[in-house]
Amino acid sequence: MASATGVEADRQADPLAQVRRLLRHREYRRAVEMIDRRLIGVVAVDTRFPLEDLKTYAYERLSRFGPGPSWRTPVSLRRGNPVSLRRPVTVDLRRLDRAELEQVLRWLLAGEIRAADEALRAGDWTGVVTAAEFAGRIDDRSTRIAAAHARGLYELAVDALDRESPDLDDVLGQLQRAARLAARAGTDPSLGAGPKKLTAGIEEVAAIVERRRARAARVEAVRSVVRRFNRLTEHYADRDQLISHVQLGNARASLAQIRGDVERLLPQHEPDSPASRMLADLRVKIDQYKIQLERIGRTLRAE
Repeated sequence: MASATGVEADRQADPLAQVRRLLRHREYRRAVEMIDRRLIGVVAVDTRFPLEDLKTYAYERLSRFGPGPSWRTPVSLRRGNPVSLRRPVTVDLRRLDRAELEQVLRWLLAGEIRAADEALRAGDWTGVVTAAEFAGRIDDRSTRIAAAHARGLYELAVDALDRESPDLDDVLGQLQRAARLAARAGTDPSLGAGPKKLTAGIEEVAAIVERRRARAARVEAVRSVVRRFNRLTEHYADRDQLISHVQLGNARASLAQIRGDVERLLPQHEPDSPASRMLADLRVKIDQYKIQLERIGRTLRAE
C-alpha cells in the first residue's frame, strides 16, 4: 500500500507539471489560476524553490505580457470568483532577485538546459545554440542558458574562421552576441569563472577578426582602384569619347583621382606584398595612359 507521502506527491505532480506547461506556452493567467487553486499551501516536490517564487514569477509575466494566447477564456484567480480575461489583474507581489529568478528559470527550462548540456558534451555547437534559442523564446533571462548560448556562438565563430573565405561580418556579429551573453552569465556566481574565461577567449578571437576585416578592406580598396582604372580606359577606348577638350579634361581628372588613390594606398601595404606590387604596376599604367592622353590632346589642338 502506498504511503500517505507518496500519494500526496502523486497528487501534486500533475498541477505542477500543468503550471510548467502553461508558463512555457505563455498562458500566464491560466498558470496563476492553477497556482492559486491547486498549489497554494502545497510543499513542492519537484522544485528547489518556494512555490511563492513561482507565483511571483507567473504574476510578473502576466503583468508584462498579458494573459496569453487563450485570453478570451474566462478563468478565476480564486476558486468561485470568476474573472474575465479582458479585465487586468493587479497584484502587489515582491520581485524575484537574480538568484531566485534563476532557480525558477532552471526549473521552467529544464528540458532546454538538459539538451544544451548534452550538445555541449558532444561538441554539437549548433545544437547548443538551437536549444538556447528555443529557451529564449520562453524566457531569455536564464544565466545558465546564456552561458551555454555564448559558448555555442563562440565555437561556431571559431569554426567559421577556419573555413575558406568566411563572412567576417557575420563572424564578428556572432562574437559580439556571444560577448553580451557571456557578460550576463558572468553576473551569476554559481557559474564560477567559466563565463569570464569565455569572455577573454571571445575578445581574443574578435581582435583576430577585426584585423582580418581591416586587411580584407585594404585589399578590396586596391581591387577597387584597379577596376576604376580599367573602366576609365575601356570607356575612352572609343575614339568618339575623346573628340573634344572637355572630354579629354574629364579623362585627365579621373586619371588624377585614381593616381592619388594609388599613392594613398601604397603606404598601407608591405613593399613586397601582392597588393603593393599590384599598385606599383597600376602606377606605371597610369603614367603610360597619361602620356597617351597628352598625345591625344596635341592632336585635338592641331585640328
